[in-house]
Amino acid sequence: MTSEPIPRERIGLIDVARGAHPSQLVIAGVLLCLSCAAFGMAPGIVSLAWLALVTPSLVVIDLRLRRLPNVLVVPGLAAVVVDGCWATASAGEFPFLAFLTTSIVAAVMLVLHLVGGLGMGDVKLSVVMTGCLSLVSPVLAVAGLMLAFLLGGGYAAALLLRARGRRGSRIAFGPLLLSGFWTVVVLVALYWNEAARAAL
Repeated sequence: MTSEPIPRERIGLIDVARGAHPSQLVIAGVLLCLSCAAFGMAPGIVSLAWLALVTPSLVVIDLRLRRLPNVLVVPGLAAVVVDGCWATASAGEFPFLAFLTTSIVAAVMLVLHLVGGLGMGDVKLSVVMTGCLSLVSPVLAVAGLMLAFLLGGGYAAALLLRARGRRGSRIAFGPLLLSGFWTVVVLVALYWNEAARAAL
């Protein structure tokens, strides 16, 4: 799906751009439209827009290299901070519940990383996703992660049953995290449109 091989060493923006396929731009555009439909111009849209832009590349790179490059994930953490400041300024109070939810998720995912269950890229990506969705609802943020783990468990079980996976082998968890996240965003967008129609 990519036009040029993506290097295994440190991945920069130039490497990502060089290895991108035109279809990834189309997917990113669709996700951006979905982001606007789900959040509108409200706190959370900055990190959501960033995730929309980088999701296609993250999926491709993680499937091929089992890595989530910092150059694509770390700016999302900065976007979450921007959204948090926006939420504080617009509401006049600090979004403590969103901060607490994100902190708990970060701690849990870090523990899973330390025991060998997740890559550090997965930890950082989950923090970005949780920070984004928890500004809408902490329940939605947790639901997205739970869905990702359910998908991961089902996928791992299917690989073992087909004798294609070995115990201890790693699967690309980034695409599963993003699948759970975007499923929740779609549900938010559908609810928003339904609520808007009901208000008319």
